[in-house]
Amino acid sequence: AIQHDDIYTELVARLREELHYEREAAQMRLYGLMLAGRPEVHVPVPVEALSTRRLLTMSWLEGRPLMRRLEENPPAEERNSLARALFHAWYVPFYRYGVIHGDPHLGNYQVRPEGAVNLLDFGAIRVFPPSFVRGVIDLYEAVRDSNEEQAHHAYSSWGFTGLTREKMAVLNEWARFLYEPLTQDRVRRIQEDDDPQFGRAVAASVHAGLKRTGGVRPPREFVLMDRSAIGLGGVFLRLGAELNWHRLFNELIADFDEATLAARQAAALAQAGVPAAG
Repeated sequence: AIQHDDIYTELVARLREELHYEREAAQMRLYGLMLAGRPEVHVPVPVEALSTRRLLTMSWLEGRPLMRRLEENPPAEERNSLARALFHAWYVPFYRYGVIHGDPHLGNYQVRPEGAVNLLDFGAIRVFPPSFVRGVIDLYEAVRDSNEEQAHHAYSSWGFTGLTREKMAVLNEWARFLYEPLTQDRVRRIQEDDDPQFGRAVAASVHAGLKRTGGVRPPREFVLMDRSAIGLGGVFLRLGAELNWHRLFNELIADFDEATLAARQAAALAQAGVPAAG
């Protein structure tokens, strides 16, 4: 149902980067720059004098594993605060700089004594062309407004080709699943269906639909983007957070401008020493 050549190429490139600790140190510096104005998120600082391509040394951050804190059943207010911090940790870099942290598993977060979070492990980072970020916002607006023409434009801008009406309907099923919490201006859980297998069922339905309609070739950038969206959503589920995701999201994209993001991204990458999108 999904043609895999570009996905294989993407995974090979990202895995090779994870083995290069000088690059990871630069990506750590990049995250320190991008999240400098967010006191609820802390990023370690690489110690260059004690680091090489095969050894990465960084500053110590005080914190406890997120899972350990969840086992203590913290109050709802703290759960929501942690979810808000993680939302900003992931999506401030993406919507303001076109960068995503591609490894959103629970081992990469710590809870600090004052309740903020530590973000760890910067080996799997993806830098996106600003036009890709524009497409993500276009698709959100298309789902929100049930605008088929805008959805087609968003998919096309990412590189999807040969989109029939049937293929569009299948892709939109997945898009509605991902974007639904962002389109509703109210406090809610990230997923309101109580079935823990609901997301898996949607994915199976989409896979079957694509197989039936001839399949698609997704752009290679989707690998880490989709992984991050699903992985982070799973963390929000574990937290049991109830937030107005719509307002959190719209605060991030309110002043979005593709050219401004491009300039901001180029400056941050240069300062941190991270190569541009590739």
